[in-house]
Amino acid sequence: MTRKEFIHICGLFGLGLPFHTALASGSTPSKSTFSGKVIIIGAGAAGLSAGYLLKQRGIDFKILEAAPGYGGRMKTNHDFADFPIPLGAEWVTSNTLPFNQIVGNRTAVEKIDTVGYTQNDEYGVWYNDKLVRGDLGKLNYRKFINSSWLNFFEEFIIPAVTQHIHYQTAVRLINYSDKKVIVKTQTSEFTADRIIVTAPITMLQNETIRFTPALSKKKLNAINNASMWDGLKVFMEFKKKFYPAFTDLIIHPETDGQVSYYDASFGQNSKKNVLGLFAVGKPAKKYGAYHQDDLKDHLLSELDEIFEGQASPNYLKHITQNWSNEPFIECAYLNDYEDSKIIRTLQESVADKIFFAGDGYTSGNDWGNVHNAIESARQSVNEILDEYN
Repeated sequence: MTRKEFIHICGLFGLGLPFHTALASGSTPSKSTFSGKVIIIGAGAAGLSAGYLLKQRGIDFKILEAAPGYGGRMKTNHDFADFPIPLGAEWVTSNTLPFNQIVGNRTAVEKIDTVGYTQNDEYGVWYNDKLVRGDLGKLNYRKFINSSWLNFFEEFIIPAVTQHIHYQTAVRLINYSDKKVIVKTQTSEFTADRIIVTAPITMLQNETIRFTPALSKKKLNAINNASMWDGLKVFMEFKKKFYPAFTDLIIHPETDGQVSYYDASFGQNSKKNVLGLFAVGKPAKKYGAYHQDDLKDHLLSELDEIFEGQASPNYLKHITQNWSNEPFIECAYLNDYEDSKIIRTLQESVADKIFFAGDGYTSGNDWGNVHNAIESARQSVNEILDEYN
């Protein structure tokens, strides 16, 4: 990762230095006048970020995570190849937000590296049964080298919050009818002054988490009308490389979703040929309906058609991550074409007690990536603290 990119990402946390480095150097973040307790629901990118920011300000907090581990859709596989395979969040889109702070820790900056695409990298489009090849052109996405978003959080965020996380603690009810907010799970009960909900929107749509009193009609309409895309990723290793950096399959209408095959080994210190499939929306639902071996056969047939029969004879192995079947997530992404008004309403706090953060709970200018999750967590924490400043 370049120094500028690392500075940008750390800047989303309002930092000059990574938290543990700041403590070591004697730099203490200013304390807040807020003296209450905060419960964060979910230990994905937004939940971990919110906890990290609260830790900076000396605020008492807990993170309740339904799964047995942290990370959410930053899930990473370390066994499939000789480099980490991001089963969810993969690319760095560092131009998402501006940043004007300076990090003074070159050693930390050098620990994580990324690689970007060039205009001359090969790009393919599959349309009307034809593969049209050309140059990729300008693409601001970057890939981690021998690392991932999860590794980034494990290096810089997890050490500050790990002791505050309660695993396998699935929230069932949030009661905000009194001054204190009561959070109930299957077997326990927690009390706090403020709640930050980072659970996926689908968890609210399915009423996996309920609210007392019921949320406003405006809030419920936004939750229930939010269009969520199914999401699936598949990684396939081949004996040789026969594919471009990216190959997009044209989907009509485009609001139905996206299908992209891409070189997952791009920029890695590896000789392995790993092709990734990223599918969201209706195509992901279609792929996800296949059983494991049937999906493999279907994808190889599809790739054989696109790449003139080169996939099947060179196939070695594959892994699949279907986010729509993942417990406590139940889907993938908010539709890229969702109405920004709905998204802004999703982020709005409730009764100055319940706040929402995540890649789908944003200001409506952008959504769907880790940067948005971090930024929304920062906004929620600031909103809580602003009441006391």
